[in-house]
Amino acid sequence: MNENNIEFFKEIEKKWQKIWDEKQIYYSNPDKGKPKFFVTFPYPYVSGFLHIGTALSLTRVDIIARYKRLKGYNVLFPQGFHLTGSPIVAKSWRLRNGDKKLIKELKDEGVSDEDIEKLKDPAGWALYFVEKAEEDIKNLGCSIDWRRKFYTTYLHPWYNKFIEWQYRKLKEKGLVITGKHPVVYDPVANIPVGDHDRPDEYAGIGPTEGYIILFRLKDEDIILPAFTLRPETLYGVTNIWINPNGKYSVYLDKENSNKYILPDTIVVDEFNAQGYKLEKIKDIDIKELIGKECINPLTNEVVPILPAEFVDTKTGTGIVMSVPSHAPYDYIGLRDLLNTEYKEIAKKCLDNMKVLFKVPGYNIPAKEIVEKMKINNQKDVQKLEDATKEVYSLEYYNGILTDIFGKYSGMKIYEAKDNIAKDFIDKNIAKIHYTLKPRFESRYGNQCIVKIIDNQWFLKYSDPEWKKLAHECIDNMNFYPENVRQDFHQKIDWLKDWACAHNKDELGTPLPWDKSWVIESLSDSTIYMAFYTIAHLIKNIDPDKIEDDLFDYIFLNKGNEEEIIRKYGSIVKKMKEEFEYWYPVDLRSSGKDLIPNHLSFFIFHHVAIFDKKYWPRGIAINGYAVDAMGRKMSKSLGNYISLKDALRKYSADILRFIIAMSANSSYDDAKIDLGKSEFVMKYLISFYNYSIENYNKHQEYEKSYIDLWFENKLNKLAKEIEDEYEKLNYMNVINKIFELDNSFEWYLKRASGKINGKIVNKYIEYKAIFLYPIVPHIISEIFEKIGLDPFNIRYPENLSYTDEYEKYEKYVKSVRDDLIKLKILMNNKIFNKVKIIIASKEKYELFNELRNNKNKIDEFLNNYPNYRDILSFVKKNIYILDEFLDREKEYELLNSAVDLFKSELNVKDIIIEYEEESEESKRNRAMPYKPAIVFL
Repeated sequence: MNENNIEFFKEIEKKWQKIWDEKQIYYSNPDKGKPKFFVTFPYPYVSGFLHIGTALSLTRVDIIARYKRLKGYNVLFPQGFHLTGSPIVAKSWRLRNGDKKLIKELKDEGVSDEDIEKLKDPAGWALYFVEKAEEDIKNLGCSIDWRRKFYTTYLHPWYNKFIEWQYRKLKEKGLVITGKHPVVYDPVANIPVGDHDRPDEYAGIGPTEGYIILFRLKDEDIILPAFTLRPETLYGVTNIWINPNGKYSVYLDKENSNKYILPDTIVVDEFNAQGYKLEKIKDIDIKELIGKECINPLTNEVVPILPAEFVDTKTGTGIVMSVPSHAPYDYIGLRDLLNTEYKEIAKKCLDNMKVLFKVPGYNIPAKEIVEKMKINNQKDVQKLEDATKEVYSLEYYNGILTDIFGKYSGMKIYEAKDNIAKDFIDKNIAKIHYTLKPRFESRYGNQCIVKIIDNQWFLKYSDPEWKKLAHECIDNMNFYPENVRQDFHQKIDWLKDWACAHNKDELGTPLPWDKSWVIESLSDSTIYMAFYTIAHLIKNIDPDKIEDDLFDYIFLNKGNEEEIIRKYGSIVKKMKEEFEYWYPVDLRSSGKDLIPNHLSFFIFHHVAIFDKKYWPRGIAINGYAVDAMGRKMSKSLGNYISLKDALRKYSADILRFIIAMSANSSYDDAKIDLGKSEFVMKYLISFYNYSIENYNKHQEYEKSYIDLWFENKLNKLAKEIEDEYEKLNYMNVINKIFELDNSFEWYLKRASGKINGKIVNKYIEYKAIFLYPIVPHIISEIFEKIGLDPFNIRYPENLSYTDEYEKYEKYVKSVRDDLIKLKILMNNKIFNKVKIIIASKEKYELFNELRNNKNKIDEFLNNYPNYRDILSFVKKNIYILDEFLDREKEYELLNSAVDLFKSELNVKDIIIEYEEESEESKRNRAMPYKPAIVFL
């Protein structure tokens, strides 16, 4: 890429960012004379430099903010930063302990030795990266009201007070409770692990609730605890699986003297974190265990223990029950053993398969789906995963329980599953158990487990009335794309009580009534959008003097106004005015990964705290940022790039354009193809040069047909681009702009050198407006250079267009294509002139009659034998009946295109004539929409 051109972009960007800052262009204040638009983006977690994934979501928000300003809205786009949780504390701790890897990473990122010393303190780390993040976001060209910036935790005492108020309100409503609950936990750091305390790819993964089925070794008082998510399949167990490469031991539970066989892995820690007191008492020779038998506690059937490498010794219990009729892994595992020393046992297990559920279209579901998907063995992991999902989905919703289930027979699985499991628990043959699938590490580098914590504080998302309000909110919101609405409904139903407070050693806001707990990172970030409305004003009040009555007055319209003013000053009226003008949030845009947590919490907390008129109005989502090959961006793959490095290498506008063209508002991942930077750079420079060289540089004429056609096309595209902007479909916006470019190229061809200054100016203005939300720096420069005020541009309004012009020009292009094809068929010989012969009136009259009788063409063939050739042509080209025009209009259009045809065919003369007056022998070939063509 040409570095001089990149510097050209950077200089323009620096210039306009300075102007925006000096003029305070994006300082947004209430204006009752304008419609408002309040848009937000989840504040980024600043445990390091921002990455390009943040730029994806952030740019998408800035584009809609700039577009809405073009539409005349008073737009508020504020930005804060998230510091809550353990990652910052963990990284500071690593620095203090001389972590060489982290020190090298920081130095590679350009952090000085002096600054690294500051980062050893969590507060120093947080504030350093807040400053760097703000710098990067400004350099990206985001139109943010920076007066309203804040960050979480005690480092911003005003926000701390706001969160304390929020949680007191929730507790008053009975929505914050205490009790036992499973949480993701770091057993080494001794803290719960929230989404921000783990690698991004594991966000949203919570405890998996399953069941331990208490199988016992035959003739021995030792339990084999088989973990399952499908307790209802216990009736069909043929064998037990263990991993032949694992190391298993016997553990004594000192709580009740039970003995368990378990793998020597993290699962033992997970057991002990859930009320067990296990102590290893004996190693087991895995070879001796395989082939032994155990007892099904429900049926008392004797089943063998067999080896399977698909058993994960780090999740569940490392022991799995096998139900080959209903589990693809189990069926394929037994099939694999048919070629081993265990073939006789495996064959017996396959012969003893029981079908537990009647599934329409299947006899033995797992077997048939394995065969349909052509799964060869246990190494076909992805196919097995897909098959498992298919079987489970089929059976869960459609499977009818057979007579073996007694009182539950005839019911569907989803109707009976929980009651069956409860029966097993009551019979002491099963226990509830939690695990992590998949197992992952916390940001401290330790494997996480599921721990049941007592006296843990929870948000009561299980509350049915709270869920009901959340569903009501979702029903009345706008979603981009629309199909995400159902996903939110499902997530609201799915959410259970959430551990909202962690160890006090984390950064955050302490629970106001129990300072030994700190509110965790996903729970202090749910209604902060309301704080944005007052963030620039509340700093005028001493935070130590702030009590709940201030927030009650502003956000809940409670309290005596005179007393509040007397206590805090007249600034509180301005704060209330700001909140009531800007709220609710009109649009919150974020990545799809936040649907099951942050975005759902955002809805829950708003409906709990605020009146309905302040409930959120819209949510837009986008997929993950991936590279051109669809790979996640990571340092290990070598495709990771920080936002600051991307801006340095590509400039803001080029990066913004690449992001815009990467995706629409959808679940699809955004392929950020930085390899397109050269194309984007040339494209934008080309438009910059064309605009300056051509605006107000051409003579203006009375509009010709082709002027009217292009103006019609321009208006139509303006409306279509407007529709795509409204849906946040920026990839579609870019594609529509490319369509505009193609149409303008066609216009220049059709105009044959006589281009109209009015049309050229309108093209430049409209295209610049279409591009402005995406690449605001270079477009501002273009507007200034051509003499227009970049601060007073508006999106085109009252646009009128008709589809007739499209139809007309489609006809011209069709004839032009036929001319070119015919010349190619004639080996591109040189001709002096071409005759284009328009069909007779009689044919047009016949076509008009056929247009209204498309289903009677065969009848016409029988009744009008003289028209057989014409009718046969129509039957083969039925589309023409919808496309052909009036005879005179076709004649007029062809005459308007004579210069184009001459140029394309390289001939001196084009003659347009009617069939009736033509002397050419081929004149009878002329049809409406398909004139006869004669090269001379």
